[in-house]
Amino acid sequence: MKITTSDVKRWTVLKIEWWLYRVTETAHTHMGRWWATDKYKVKDIVTGKTNVFTYNAWAVLEQAEVSTNNAVFLYSAWDNYSFMENDNWEMHDLDKSMVDDIAWYLKENMDCYLTIYEGNVIWVVMPITCTYTVTSTVPGVKWDRAQAGKKPATIETGLEVMIPLHKNEGDTVTVNTETGEAS
Repeated sequence: MKITTSDVKRWTVLKIEWWLYRVTETAHTHMGRWWATDKYKVKDIVTGKTNVFTYNAWAVLEQAEVSTNNAVFLYSAWDNYSFMENDNWEMHDLDKSMVDDIAWYLKENMDCYLTIYEGNVIWVVMPITCTYTVTSTVPGVKWDRAQAGKKPATIETGLEVMIPLHKNEGDTVTVNTETGEAS
């Protein structure tokens, strides 16, 4: 599908010379009487390498036709992560390299989204915030403000995050999956 550079947003999948790129950042610049340009920081879907492309404003690009389907993370076994689509119960086993950046946030029966291109899963989209149970933490010291009222803790997936001082083991915390911050 053909789109102009003004229609490209974050997470758009572009097909450039038979390669698929996911847009991670966009920037529009216009300097005086010169032509405006659009700059995109992209990530190669296959290799994971990042690149920057610059186009004149209103240039025509090709957007890859992808679908985003609701899914559930079922379990992980060794280096395989199993997902099931909610609509048609189709199973997808993904290699660890495909979920490496979000593996610490995955827990069993968690809702997420699978982005699919030509029948193949190209990445997993997590919800922005998820709730986890604190499995271990140190007691908070009332007057300790060196860490702005935060203390280290381990959540149920094994990820270490900084949580508020008043949270203890067994409490739930909300973690932002994009920044890793807990509240």
